[in-house]
Amino acid sequence: MKMCDRDPSVAAGLRACRFWEGSERQARRPAATGVHKRTRGIGAASLLALVFAALVSGCTKTPPASAAARDPIEPKQIRHAADDSVMMVIPATEFLLGTADAHPDLPAGPLVPGKVKPTEVKLARAWADWALEDERPQHAVRLKAFAIDRYEVTNAQYRKFLADVVKNGDARFAHPGQPKGKDHTPRYWKEFNPLLRDPEFTRLAQFTPMTFTGDHTPVVGVDWFDAYAYARWAGKRLPTEAEWELAARGTDGRRWPWGNDWQWGLCNIVGEKLGADVRSQGREKDGYIYPAPVGSFPNGRSPFGCDDMAGNAAEWVGDWYAADSYQAGTADNPPGPQTGGERVVRGGSSQNLPSHVRCAIRARREPDFRTFVLGFRCAKDI
Repeated sequence: MKMCDRDPSVAAGLRACRFWEGSERQARRPAATGVHKRTRGIGAASLLALVFAALVSGCTKTPPASAAARDPIEPKQIRHAADDSVMMVIPATEFLLGTADAHPDLPAGPLVPGKVKPTEVKLARAWADWALEDERPQHAVRLKAFAIDRYEVTNAQYRKFLADVVKNGDARFAHPGQPKGKDHTPRYWKEFNPLLRDPEFTRLAQFTPMTFTGDHTPVVGVDWFDAYAYARWAGKRLPTEAEWELAARGTDGRRWPWGNDWQWGLCNIVGEKLGADVRSQGREKDGYIYPAPVGSFPNGRSPFGCDDMAGNAAEWVGDWYAADSYQAGTADNPPGPQTGGERVVRGGSSQNLPSHVRCAIRARREPDFRTFVLGFRCAKDI
């Protein structure tokens, strides 16, 4: 999966995935002429930073505008009473799903371990991620009209769902494949690290209980079954992967919700070690280490008016994951694969690099996986 998995309970006080500095420096340099010159002696994390460098330095081909791109979109919102949410209306349209970006230093074909130079071994192992193979080919998709939550589901909204589950059970909206005895309580609403009982440890921690339980922050530490059950409880569903991407990028094939050029401060991603959501103020570029209150970055809003589609909390969607699903997928309202072992996760999180919060980026996790930067938003037919 293309998101950082480091849990705050593993190393409190340490910033996870702090690679933006290297990425930013690389973005200011011209591209090197050969892959082997750039990859010698560097790790996988630095390789990913170089991918971002290529994207933001203008070395990649600018995404083409979709044939469906028209006049500027005028966002329309509706209110959904069941969970008191604001939803954005996405009209029936056609758009380009996936990516056409190409890294300038990649060879024409995959490198095979055992048949490469020693300096190219890491590139060969990381080929699929570098080449963005699961985002290809970029292709036209037609979707019927739907509505999608403007914001990620918050802790306040999820509390209402959980209260109903505690009182009445979840039989009405549980997924058939849900594990028996499933507890829908988010992981970080309960004690997740016994060391937090120690005042000295707590003093050094880069988070507080409110970091993961605040009313206006996204609910995180929920698995796919939690997200599915909440959506059913609210009279909604999880968005398909294609719906999510359309809501994030509009119809012109842009890289990020606001456009093709990266800008700091338009979303909540990886930065430095201190932020507004912890005990001390610091130099965090976007102000937060962990998920911020929803709607904190209005200038990064998508063309259809959806907030936090890049970074903040990564989001479960309804589809099973398959690396080759774009190669054989249907062009009309694609539902994704019928079966699988992992569910798709979209949007990236507060722990990711700019290259991993692109609108087209695809990640995946086992349905019962939970972490501190993974939440969801809902959709419905209209």
